[in-house]
Amino acid sequence: MNVFEIIRWARDEGISLKVDGDRLEADSIPPSRLMAKLLTHKALIVELLKPAGESPRRRAWMVSVSGYRFFLIGPRMTRTQALALARWRWAEAEIVD
Repeated sequence: MNVFEIIRWARDEGISLKVDGDRLEADSIPPSRLMAKLLTHKALIVELLKPAGESPRRRAWMVSVSGYRFFLIGPRMTRTQALALARWRWAEAEIVD
């Protein structure tokens, strides 16, 4: 299950997630399975939910994995979000500027 599915799951449960600084806050206590997923992926969820003005966001980022370069394309995300998403799939991934 990826981070976007976890956020959608929380929304479907009627739980509103908010970010305060680097803290993830929920308006009610999530079920235990959802809580475990939220805690496991907390850093990436916080990065995804941060307000857009805090850091520049792009839809495409150049990624390098073992010498191969390709574009990671998706929703608007910061460099940190793109790196976290790339490393979720490829542990040795790097963002190329």
